[in-house]
Formats: sequence, structure tokens, C-alpha cells
Amino acid sequence: MSHLPATGVRIVREVLVSNCLGRDVELTVALPPAAAAAEIYPVLYLNDGQDFERLHLEATLNALYARQAIRPFVLVAPHANELRTQEYGTAAHADFNGRGSLAGAYTRFVLEELLPFAQARFQASANPQEAVMAGFSLGGLSAFDIVWHHPEALARTGVFSGSFWWRQKAVGAGYTPADRIMHGLVRAGQLHPTHRFWLQTGTLDERNDRNENGVIDSVEDCLDLIEALIAKGLNAQQALRYVQLEGGHHHQHTWGSIMPDFLLWAFGQPEATAALPAPLPVVRLQLDPALAPSIVPPDAPVAAAPVPLVLPTEIPAAVQPHSFTIDLNTQPSPAAMSTTRPAEGDFLPYAGNYINLVPDGADPVEALRTQPQQLHAAFAGLSEGQTEQAYAPGKWTLKEMLLHQIDTERIFAYRALRFARGDSQNLPGFEQDDYVAHSGANARPLASLLAEYDAVRAATLALAESLTEDQLNRRGAANNGPATVRALLFITAGHELHHLNIIRERYLPILRG
Repeated sequence: MSHLPATGVRIVREVLVSNCLGRDVELTVALPPAAAAAEIYPVLYLNDGQDFERLHLEATLNALYARQAIRPFVLVAPHANELRTQEYGTAAHADFNGRGSLAGAYTRFVLEELLPFAQARFQASANPQEAVMAGFSLGGLSAFDIVWHHPEALARTGVFSGSFWWRQKAVGAGYTPADRIMHGLVRAGQLHPTHRFWLQTGTLDERNDRNENGVIDSVEDCLDLIEALIAKGLNAQQALRYVQLEGGHHHQHTWGSIMPDFLLWAFGQPEATAALPAPLPVVRLQLDPALAPSIVPPDAPVAAAPVPLVLPTEIPAAVQPHSFTIDLNTQPSPAAMSTTRPAEGDFLPYAGNYINLVPDGADPVEALRTQPQQLHAAFAGLSEGQTEQAYAPGKWTLKEMLLHQIDTERIFAYRALRFARGDSQNLPGFEQDDYVAHSGANARPLASLLAEYDAVRAATLALAESLTEDQLNRRGAANNGPATVRALLFITAGHELHHLNIIRERYLPILRG
């Protein structure tokens, strides 16, 4: 057990032996500053406690306590393990792929073991209105499900980018919106007078859009759930806070950045809670800037700048959001690259296999522009679990393959940059299997990997579109063999085509059955 000074939160590590789950459950517990001693504390039960540090929770809590913006409360965060996709979910139903088979056991663990332990060991309140359960992604779905069905124990929930897509049928196998499990459970259940909900989505949580209406699925699934709650009698003005974070990703960085808003909602002192800005209106479609001239009168007054979210100023920069987007479609189309193909001697023999995948007469830069749409389509509808599967023993998972493509493109583009600038010295090769083994790809959300892929491709295109004919013909040495800048662009495009073929031919037939 370790303690911080009296002015800071006190972090405690515990292990709770669970009969319900048949395993030892690690707990990270954050106790309020010692100076805030009380007999009984409000409590937050937070799924995915293994991400405590990645969420910068200790710094966020200390900043909020320093401002006296929140009431003293106990945070109890059970860690998930390799059974996360089985223990989290909806207790009543596993999803179409059998995930969530232990969600009922996890619910019992929370109600029968975790709550009594926290109440006895850490003076956590047994009052359901003083108990909040929250989580992220699938852990958020789990928290919502437990609170929805057990308001006698926990009346309030916070859900960050919740997996409300959880469904009984796969997309393409007769799926309809009615197959979303949590929505059905809400329609079949009863709203409790003490229920309170804090729900968050990010506009870059994902790119999937099942019904092609311009709204990503994570946002639409959350908004549909809100409508189902309102249909059950929820007073959205009093019992709901929905935060749609512009530029927010399905990632711990985004969730850590919006954490103060949630904590002020859940445990804020009256003055701090009253100062929270009203959320923006809930909308499903975003304004297309390209259409603005046709729908905004020329004499219309300039719109006022949006009021920023006012949060404690001492929150460290590490937990502040700083996301951005790049809209390649708003840029003028660059001139096409010469389609002259690399000649023998411009590349190592093995690279010819990639170059030959680029059709004769094709512009490799144009291939690089169109490939992201193909790749996103290949991953559309796949769950986190599916992308963590290999098509055969000893093969990479889809996430590992995707990060391999990202890593390789970075290296090829770096070589092209060096050679284009006249730096022809021999550059070392790399061992792809070692890179994959140390990549940690399977621990990352798919949305995070796809966002990184898009960023890398945007950078590659920016470089490729800047190259002159003279620069394309410059050469250097890489992996003890020759390479021209032109050849590297063909190799990059061909390498991507190679892996797209593998995904379509070997992975998707197995994963989509």
C-alpha cells in the first residue's frame, strides 16, 4: 500500500478473491486526501482499472481536489484480464459471437463481492444514489447494464464510448437495429426514479456507418439508446448528460481528457456542477462545410464562437484533448505522377512481387489515395474480438497485420524522403516479425489503429504528391540493396494491395463465416 501526501489522493492496490469469477481480481483504489476524512464516502466503481495510469486519473483527481471542485469520494477500479470480452457485456444475453458469456457472473461479482468489500474496507456508501458505476467501450456497456437492472444497488452510471452496438445478429446476417441487445433490454425494462445517466461519444470513435446516413455507428447507437430511455419516461433535462466530443477517439487519451466533466457531474460540489456548460444540442448529422455557401445567406451575421467547456485549470496538459482532422477532399487534386514503372536494378528482387501487384499504366499515388476506402470497408462490421484473431495458428491477427502495414509504410516513406533529398547512404533493414511481436497491437482499440493508419497515409500522400520527376528518379541503398524513390512508391502501394488480398482471401471468409 502506498500513500501520497495529505493533500493528494491515496492510491491503494488490493486483490479480491472472487468466487463468482473464479479468479483473483486486482483492484486499484483511489482514496480521497487524508484531510477529507469522513465516516462514509460516495463511491465510483470503474471498470478496466488496469487503465488507471493511462487515463491520468491520479493527476485529474488531485487537480479537482486542489480546487475543491468535487466532494471526497472513493474510486474502486477492478482490473479486467484476458477474459474481458467474456466478463463484460449484458448479463441477460451474450452477443451473436458468444462474447459476454460471463457477464452474468461479473454482475454477481459486482453486487455480491465488490460492493460489500468496498463498503467494509473503504467506507464506501451503501446508498445507491451515492454509488456510481462507469466504464469505457465494452466496460461501459457492462456498467450501464448493471445499473439499469440493479438500481437498488447502483443508481447512476457513466459510459465513455459505450459498445451499444452489442447485437444478437452479425451485420449482413439478417441484422436490423432491433437486434441491438441493450436497446431491447431498455425497451423491455423499467426506468427507476433514481436512475441518472452520463453518456459520452467521440465524433472519431470509429468510421463505420451501417445504414449510410452520415452518422457513425457509435454516435447513432448511443443516441438511439437515449431515445429509448426517453420513451421509458426519462427526463433528459434532469437525469441525463450527453457529451459528444468533437474529434474524440475511441481511446484512453480522449476518455481521460473528458473525465473531469464526468467527475464533476458525479461528485461535483454544487458551485462546480452548476458551472458545467450545457451540452451542445444532440444532432445526428454534421454541417458539410462544402455546402455552407448555398445554405447560409451572404448577409447572415457571423456565428458566435462556441462557449468552451470550463474545467479546472490545474488539470495537467497531459490530460487535455488535442485532436485534429485532415480533410483530404477539400484540397485541390494534385497532378498525376508519371506512370513509368521502376526498371530492373531499381529495387531488390523480392520487392518485384509488390511492384507487380500495381497494374500496368496505374499511378501508384492514385492507388495510395483509394486504398484507405478499401481497407476501411474490409474492417467494417468486425468486432474487437474478430480483429484479434488469426486465420491460422502462428499467423498474425488482423490488428497485428494492420499495425505492420502502418510500420512498413512509415519505413518506406522515410527511405523515400532520404533518397529524394539526395541522401543515398545505405539504410538498415528491419525484421517484420520482431516488430509485430513488440507492437502491442492487440491491446489497442481498432478505432485507434485505423486513425493511425489514416494519419500515416495522409503523410505519405503529402510527401508523394510533392515529388518532382527528378526526385522520383533519385536512388539510394536500403537493406544492402538499391532503391529509387519511384520504386519505393510502387512498393508501398503494392505492399498494401498484398495485405488487402490476404485480408479478403484468408481472414474475412473465416471471420464472417
